[in-house]
Amino acid sequence: MSVWVPKQYGAWAMLLAPVLTGCIIGGFGWHEILVLVSWVAAYLSYMAIRGLTGHNGRAHIAPAAVFGAVALAGAITLLAWHPALVWWAVPLVVLFGTSVALIMSGRERSVINDAAQIGASCIMTVAAATAHLMAAGFGWAAFTAAVAWPKAWLAAAVFAGYFWGTIPYVKTMIRERGKPGWYVASIAYHCVLIVLGFLVNPWVGAFAVLIAARAALVPKLWPRAKPKRIGIGEMIGTVVLIIIVVCTL
Repeated sequence: MSVWVPKQYGAWAMLLAPVLTGCIIGGFGWHEILVLVSWVAAYLSYMAIRGLTGHNGRAHIAPAAVFGAVALAGAITLLAWHPALVWWAVPLVVLFGTSVALIMSGRERSVINDAAQIGASCIMTVAAATAHLMAAGFGWAAFTAAVAWPKAWLAAAVFAGYFWGTIPYVKTMIRERGKPGWYVASIAYHCVLIVLGFLVNPWVGAFAVLIAARAALVPKLWPRAKPKRIGIGEMIGTVVLIIIVVCTL
């Protein structure tokens, strides 16, 4: 089953939360649903393609082809409705291109790669929320007029702040466990998030306090926590953040 559905709990939270929130604040119409389906299919195809070079590469051919076809069909349909959506390809190609280049150079676990993938996912908050606002036509003006929605961008920024913070936090729990530099960097980052969170609203600020406490306490109290438990914890936190973003922004 892992060939078709990767068992990465934290990655699933990062993948789904921004685009799902965008669908909710955008009204959850056909446009939003198609963006959601296309995005998830593209991610699953991307993961399967990465697996083609592994020891079980042949098993990844079918999921790569199936999910790739679904993602392509969804993208074509969306572009047929609103050609201006093609402008989203610019930031997505840059971010995913950066990720692919890092993976090919053996730097799959680098901070830059993680940050690029998270950035691409968070952009989908705006892409999903504003898809139904696109006017007919291919022009840049049609694109910019639709995406100029502060609420959607603020939601994307909140998710980016949270998920980028999981990079140092997870490293203090797994690959960089016990290294003071990473632990200090994680806490410092989350302290900055507290300030920024309260500038958004008290609910986002309170959430920032909670995840800062997590970053400070969990590596000390449960330093040998299993990756699965860490991932499940991230999923729970993500659900809470979705509720906060949808209800308070």
